[in-house]
Amino acid sequence: MSLFEVENLPRVPGYACRYPTETDMKHIVAETRFDCRDRDGNDFTAHLMIGDLEPCVVRDGVAESKLLISLDPLFPERGFRGTDSFHAICLAIELVRKALRAFVVHGGTVYYHGTKTPIDIDDYAFTPINEPIDERFLAGLASTYARVDDEPEHRNGG
Repeated sequence: MSLFEVENLPRVPGYACRYPTETDMKHIVAETRFDCRDRDGNDFTAHLMIGDLEPCVVRDGVAESKLLISLDPLFPERGFRGTDSFHAICLAIELVRKALRAFVVHGGTVYYHGTKTPIDIDDYAFTPINEPIDERFLAGLASTYARVDDEPEHRNGG
């Protein structure tokens, strides 16, 4: 699939999610998707794009780097600047981290794309929280698992 082809992303009434074909970015340097559930239980896919990274002169010959970033539908495309290209990208990623954190604080959940596994927002690569844990230890209520050598009187503080 071409970067600019429209795919069948879930649409949620009330979310003005633009597809990649509608972006003003001419050169996308990084993109990913997060599966999300808002506080009302609506599922949608947030599409992150970072692009058009280029140097710019801001004043008196001082150069900075600028880029465009969007995390649709959580925030629209906007310009972003840093002292150099690395700084601009770091600031853009931190903006994404803060937006996702705010979404979660207000009752939303962010999953690794294509799964129902929550991501670690503070992880450098937004990886799933339970990736190294065997699923049998994650299923069901936490209280349903007990070590084989546990004595009944030691369970639940007894």
